[in-house]
Amino acid sequence: MNKFNSRIIVLVATLFVAGIVVAQEAEPAKEVLVYDTALAPGWQNWSWAKTDLSVELTGSARKPIRVVAGPWQALYLQHEPFSTTGMTKLSLLVQGSAPDGEVRIFALIDAKVVGEGKPVKISNTGWTQVVVPLVTLGVEDKVMDGIWVQNASAGDLPKFYVTEIKIH
Repeated sequence: MNKFNSRIIVLVATLFVAGIVVAQEAEPAKEVLVYDTALAPGWQNWSWAKTDLSVELTGSARKPIRVVAGPWQALYLQHEPFSTTGMTKLSLLVQGSAPDGEVRIFALIDAKVVGEGKPVKISNTGWTQVVVPLVTLGVEDKVMDGIWVQNASAGDLPKFYVTEIKIH
């Protein structure tokens, strides 16, 4: 084999190896879809607040979950335990039907709430994008199995809506 052919073989081998490395680095980020217009596969509604899934809202393509929560009641979405390794946040959209509502968002490990949760103000003036770091919820790089969106007060909370729930 001559010198020129040897260099071609080395170059092709180098490009091949580099291509594999690039493909590994370009792997998409992990994401767990919980709810968009319906519950994602594997998720179940274990709520003890009154809930309606895939509610049609006039003039909207969104089909959120409607929640009517009495004192301390919650929307509870449950899944078989899964690892959050490689994920950093929980995001969702929430909208109230009255001004000045507040909910608290929790993550669960072994069907138990972790930490104090994240308080979120909701209003009736449109959708609020909520992004909560998993470290705040106590489930970063852990194995979790559920999410609560809870009325964290002793009074009734007027209906509210939740959609586009993702862990990523």
